[in-house]
Amino acid sequence: MLIGYLRNCPGHEGPAAQRRALAEAGCEQIVEEWPGVEQCDEQPALHDLLARLQAGDVVVVPRLDSLGRSLPKVVQHVQSLTEAGIGLRSLAEAFDAPPRSQPAEPIAVVGQHNSQKAGSRRPGAGGRPPRLSPAQQLDVVAKVLSGRHTAAAMAKHYLVSPATISRLLAARLADAAAPAPGGPAGKDAVASDRIVGVLPPSALDERLAIVGTSGSGKTYAAKGLIERVMATGGRVCVVDPLGVWWGLARGVDSAAPPFPVAVFGGAHADVPLDPGMGAALGRLVGAQPMACVVDVSDFGSAAARRAFMTAFTGALYQANTGPLHLVLDEADLWAPQRTQPDGLELLGRIEEIVRRGRVRGFVPWLITQRPAVLHKDVLSQAGILVSMKLTSSQDRAAVGRWIEGQADRTEGRRILGALPQLRRGEGWVWAPGEGVLARVAFPRILTLDSSQTPRQEARRGAPGLFAPVDAPALGRALAGLAAEGSEEPSHR
Repeated sequence: MLIGYLRNCPGHEGPAAQRRALAEAGCEQIVEEWPGVEQCDEQPALHDLLARLQAGDVVVVPRLDSLGRSLPKVVQHVQSLTEAGIGLRSLAEAFDAPPRSQPAEPIAVVGQHNSQKAGSRRPGAGGRPPRLSPAQQLDVVAKVLSGRHTAAAMAKHYLVSPATISRLLAARLADAAAPAPGGPAGKDAVASDRIVGVLPPSALDERLAIVGTSGSGKTYAAKGLIERVMATGGRVCVVDPLGVWWGLARGVDSAAPPFPVAVFGGAHADVPLDPGMGAALGRLVGAQPMACVVDVSDFGSAAARRAFMTAFTGALYQANTGPLHLVLDEADLWAPQRTQPDGLELLGRIEEIVRRGRVRGFVPWLITQRPAVLHKDVLSQAGILVSMKLTSSQDRAAVGRWIEGQADRTEGRRILGALPQLRRGEGWVWAPGEGVLARVAFPRILTLDSSQTPRQEARRGAPGLFAPVDAPALGRALAGLAAEGSEEPSHR
C-alpha cells in the first residue's frame, strides 16, 4: 500500500499542493502532521503512522526532509522504515527505495538519494572540483551529525550553499555504511552519525588497541580512525616498521592529499632517517604541531630498530607537552611479552607512555596481529579494543584476558567464538566505558591505501599527490637537533 505523509515545513509547498502531489503519486492514504509541530522535532502523526505500517508498505513523502528537521532525525526515521521492510519514496528527489525482504542499511538508503539526485562527487572523479577540502568535509559531518551545529550554520561558515552541505552529508553517510574493500558489511554492521557507527568522538582520545590477523584490515581500520583525528587538527605520530603508512600523506587518483603528513624514513620519505637519529627526531616530533609517519622499515635489523625506538621514545616523552596520538604499529615489536635484553629499556619506555603518558598529552594506540606476544601489562591498559579476525587460540586467549579485566565475561565468550569467522574489514568494537559492544564494517579511507598487498595493486587506485610538507625545513631542523649532541635525554 502507498501511504503519503506530509508536514507543513518552511520552504515546502503548501499542504494543499503536497496533498495533490501525493494523490497523483497513487497514495491510497495521506497522513498529515498535526498542526503546531512545524518548528519542533516532535512528529506525533508520523510516529502513529510508523506504529501501524506493515512490511511491504511504501511511505511517500514530498521531500526527504519531510521526515525531520535535521539529518539525524531523517536517518532515524529511515532506519525505522528499512528495519521493518517498509519502502520509502520521495517525489522531489525522484528517490525510490522499494520494500526489502532483508533489512537495509539505513544510511546507505539515504546515500542512494544523493547518488540519484546529484551523484557522489569525489576528488579526481571529473566534473566541478569539490568546494570543501576532505578535512572540511569531515568537520561538517562530525559537527552536524553530533548536533553541535546545523547544516545551515556550516554552510555559512564555509561560504557554500546549503545544497552543497546536504549533498555532502548524504554522500558521507553512504560511505560510512560501506565496508572496506574485500569486506562487505554484514547484517550486524552498524552505521550512524558516530565514529564507525557506534563510538562518540570523545572515544578517539582513549587508549586503543586494534588486533587482527595479517590481512584482516586492521591497518586500514586504524587509518580511517587516524583520519578522523587529523580532520580535527590533532597531532599524530605513526611508528611504522613495515613501510605501509606512507599513503597517509597521499591522495588517491591524482587528487590532492587530504592532510599534511610528513614521512620520515622509508622508501617514500620526505626526510631520510638513519638509526642514529632517534633522539633528535623524538625532540622534533615532541615540539612540532604536525602529523607524521616514522618509517623504520629500512633499518636492516631488529636490533637497529629497537635502538632507534629506545632513543626516540625517551626523547619524545621528555619533549612532548601537548595532545599527541602515538600509533605503534606492530606494537609487539616494541613491547613484547618475551623481551630481549637489549629491549628491556624500550619496554620500560613504552610502558611509561601507555601507563602514565596521559599527563604529558600522549594518546597511545596499539596495533598488532599477535596480541598473545604483546606484553600483557601494555595491552591491559587499552580502554577500547577493536578485534578483527583472529584464528589463533593463543591470540583469542589474550583478548580473553583483556575482557576479564575490562568487560563482561559472558559476552566475551560469545565474541571470542565469532572472531575466526569475521570477514576482511569487519571487527568487534568494545568500549566498556562507553557501553559499546558492536560488530562493524569499517568505512573507506580518504588517503591512499598503501597497506594493500602487491597482488591487490590493480585495485589500489592511482596514487595522488604528496602532502604539502616543507621537507627541506624539516630536514634542516632534524639535522640541527642531531648535531646538538648525541646525549640522550633521561627517561625519568
